[in-house]
Amino acid sequence: MGMWLIVALALGVFEVQAQSTGFDAVFGEGADVVLTDAGRFHVTLHSQGAGVGFQRGTFDGAFVVRGWQGELVFVRHLKEEKTRNPVYEEGLPYVFGKVNAFHALRLQRYKESVVAEKYRRGGVTLSHTRSVGAVLGIAKPVYLEIGYPEIPYTSLQVERYEPEEHFSDRIYGRAPWVNGLESLAWNPGVSVGQTVSFEFSETRTSTRTLDVGVQADVYWRPVEIMAFVAPRRMHFTFLLRYAWGAQWSAKGLGDARS
Repeated sequence: MGMWLIVALALGVFEVQAQSTGFDAVFGEGADVVLTDAGRFHVTLHSQGAGVGFQRGTFDGAFVVRGWQGELVFVRHLKEEKTRNPVYEEGLPYVFGKVNAFHALRLQRYKESVVAEKYRRGGVTLSHTRSVGAVLGIAKPVYLEIGYPEIPYTSLQVERYEPEEHFSDRIYGRAPWVNGLESLAWNPGVSVGQTVSFEFSETRTSTRTLDVGVQADVYWRPVEIMAFVAPRRMHFTFLLRYAWGAQWSAKGLGDARS
């Protein structure tokens, strides 16, 4: 028992000395600077698509960051499956039955709370984030190249996809993406999310973060992406997000400028 007590005391003394001298410590240099601001950019993969976004916040104490975040993601329907015209394989692939390409633009207020902070290089800071705000759904009609009169086609026309008129034997391929931009439809709603974050940067002023979480968007009107499938107002997705950014002291910047 006495030997283990001596070992524990020795390890404790070593830990204190290592932190006080900055040995292998994340915060050994510049530890007296009080951080006030944080910002980051991120890329997101979610269960129905992907997107990009940013965060900008300020510290509320040492372990809480509050601020705003924005994100633009595209949303696929789970039943989407690309296909081609079997006769004219040079035609662009398309999704049969897809009537709208859908994107979600989110603007949210967030609160990030640190659960466990890292103190040494190679460590990880664990935190969780809650977000709530507005979402704007953006639906762009799908346009296709339609062949006339029948296979073999003698002419092609770009037309908005109509499920009751355009059958697979008449579809040459997908039309260029710019078609339909003049007919965007807007669908507002509310958005809530929650993530668990693992921050693993080896410096105090830069951040590298992996987020795992869920997101729920509820729209004013049901969202139609695919024909022959009942549209839904609520979209619930799982997400994996990688972010890189920085955190700094605004007071220090002000002193530097003066």
